[in-house]
Formats: sequence, structure tokens, C-alpha cells
Amino acid sequence: MKYEIKIDKAKEEKGQIDLKRIEIIAHSILHVAEGALQIRLGSISYSKGRKPANIQDALSVRLVGIKKGSTILEFECEPFSESLKGGQLDAFKNDSNENLPNQTPVSLFIHSFQDALDENSSKDNLDKPLLKELKNFKKAWLRPEEMIIFSNQGSLPDLNLEIKSFQKIAVLEDETPNPQSMIINGVVELMEYSKGRVRIITETGAVEAFLGNDLKQEQIQGFWGKDVTIAGTANYRPGGKLGFVMIDRIFKPGKGDEYFSKKKNIETVEQQIQRQWKEGGYKNHLSEIVGNWPGDETDEEFEEMLKMLTK
Repeated sequence: MKYEIKIDKAKEEKGQIDLKRIEIIAHSILHVAEGALQIRLGSISYSKGRKPANIQDALSVRLVGIKKGSTILEFECEPFSESLKGGQLDAFKNDSNENLPNQTPVSLFIHSFQDALDENSSKDNLDKPLLKELKNFKKAWLRPEEMIIFSNQGSLPDLNLEIKSFQKIAVLEDETPNPQSMIINGVVELMEYSKGRVRIITETGAVEAFLGNDLKQEQIQGFWGKDVTIAGTANYRPGGKLGFVMIDRIFKPGKGDEYFSKKKNIETVEQQIQRQWKEGGYKNHLSEIVGNWPGDETDEEFEEMLKMLTK
């Protein structure tokens, strides 16, 4: 597919562009597209480790020309239906992935900005790291009056970006909670071994989760269809909506663990303890867990900590 990027009121002469600016534009397109694709495939925009070769190939974008008479860059890239032929669609989000084969790296870049700037969008395909990448595209401006316009021969609405557009993105990033420690109790409903993903059903709804790098599939597969308590790091979408939990510890449920499945909203460890304190009062064990956990304690010692929270 072909795309055009027009720089209106550019500092450079028409038909010319500074190499540094090309570098920034190229870097932003590829990194935003990577994060947007990863969210659609696995709920994490940027994860540690080497990307699979098929993902790297799917993010290929080519500069094919600069139009004369104006500063207009011409790009080409393939739809994911061609570049991700061997890829596995996400079993957790089939509905949202329905149109993914028709998307391209540049279209995901465009959609990510449109979602961030549209007050009525769900923002389910955005998270704090991806918003930071969107905000970094501001470096492509050489003077305030410039406008950068992305278009695709009318098949997508044009994306018109001004320097002031990044104020709204910065606010959205600030309003998105930072990752926080969380404890959840529920039933393991679904497991996807290739991505280390699980879905845990609590009394208030489903929670998507991933196994941390130090955990093995065998540690969770025995809980298939059974009750489990997990401790990990909650990652959020804009507006405070829980996106997923990165699992650090897995436990057999103990007495009182049902507390972590009954709250109207999934809460962080700090919020859970504060609410319990207001409801009944008990010794505050927050300092024994938050800031020091996960640490060197054994599973048995950590289970004792969990039990103390429900006394």
C-alpha cells in the first residue's frame, strides 16, 4: 500500500527534507507501529527480548520517493495479510483482530494517533509506553507552524498533526496510571501457551494476564479450570482501565483469598489494604510487601503475607 506524508509550511525548501527529520519520522513510524501491533496481538506494546523474525519483517516500510514541488514523502508497505502469513491471531481478542490482516505498519501508526486524539475512542489499543512513543514524534517539528499530514489515497481519513496535538497526548499519558502491584483470585479459564497468556475469571469479570519471564507454563497449567491466586504487576489503559497483569507469583488459594475476587473494581495492593483498613481495621502490613516484594521470601512465607491481609 502507498502512503504520503506531507510537511506543510516546512522549514526546508519544497522538495527537500533534512536527513535528521527523516530519521525521526522513520523511527517513530516503526516504533509506534511495533507497539500498536504488539497490543493487538498480545496486549503489551513493548516487551523485553528479541522480536520474532516474522514481526520484524511485518514492520518493513520503504521510502520510495519525494515529490517535486512540495515536501511530500512517498512510502510503501505490505498489509499484514501478506507479511504475517505464519502469525497466530490472538485467541483472546478475535473481534478486535478481525480487520488486522488488512492493516499495515503505517495504518497502525495513523490509527494510534487518531485513537489518542479522539475523545470518543475506546483507547483499548493504547497504553502508557505507546503514548510516550506518540509524544516523541513531536521531535519531527522544526518550527511551530508546521503541519504533518498522513494520507492513503482516500482509503483512510487523513491524519493532520500540529504541534499542539501533542499537548492532548501528554495529558492522556499523565492520566494513565503507572504499573502497580496487584493480587487477584479467580478461576483459570483460558491459556495460550505460545504467548504465556492466561485469562482469569474473577467474581467481577475477566482479567487478562501474562506469565513473567521467571515462570514456566507448568506452574500455571495445573490450575486449568481451577481456583488460583496470583500476584503481579497491573498495567493500565488510558482512563485507568486494567489492560493486563504480568504474573510474578502463583499460589494455591488460601483462606480469605476470595477477598481479592469480590471487589467491584480490581484494585492495587495499596488500594485493597486502604479499603480493608477503613472497613474493619487491622495491622497495616503494606510495608512488609510493597517496595520489598517480590523478594527472596519462599512461597510459604508469601502465602502467610497474603493471609495477614485478610485478618
